Formats: sequence, structure tokens, C-alpha cells
Amino acid sequence: MSRFQIDALVDPQSLPRIAGFFAQRAIIPAEMTMRVAGERMEIEVAVPDLEPARADIIAAKLGEVFAILDARVATPVQAAAGTAPRC
Repeated sequence: MSRFQIDALVDPQSLPRIAGFFAQRAIIPAEMTMRVAGERMEIEVAVPDLEPARADIIAAKLGEVFAILDARVATPVQAAAGTAPRC
């Protein structure tokens, strides 16, 4: 399971843009969570069965989407341990 951790602007279009990003690539997330933390949204998207190299490419491309401040993918070990790096 690849877990994308995304920080975005608090904007009504941030979540639909992220969902649309995955939809355009025919990827159906298993789970999406979001919470507002001050002046940003913390969004986590879990996607099953992604190769690590593809997950890294997706995280890099997510970082180019308008309103996204940071996007990274947690490795399975980091996600399980809750030790994903924070930027």
C-alpha cells in the first residue's frame, strides 16, 4: 500500500484537484483522509498495488499541481511505523 501525504492550501478546490489527479490516471484510492491544520490541509491518500517507482513519480507530479505545497509518498515500512518524513 502506498500512502501519499500531501500538504495543500486551504481552498475548496484542493481536495477535488487531488481526487481528479488520481482519476485522470485511472487510479482508485482505497482511502482518502483530510484535515485542516492552520493554514494548510493535510491529506493522505492510500493506493494499493503501486510499484514504488511509480509511486515516487506520482508524488513528484502531485507536487506540481496548483494549491499543493508538498507531496511525498511513505514507504510501506514508514507508513506502518508512522515515521514518514515531514518536510
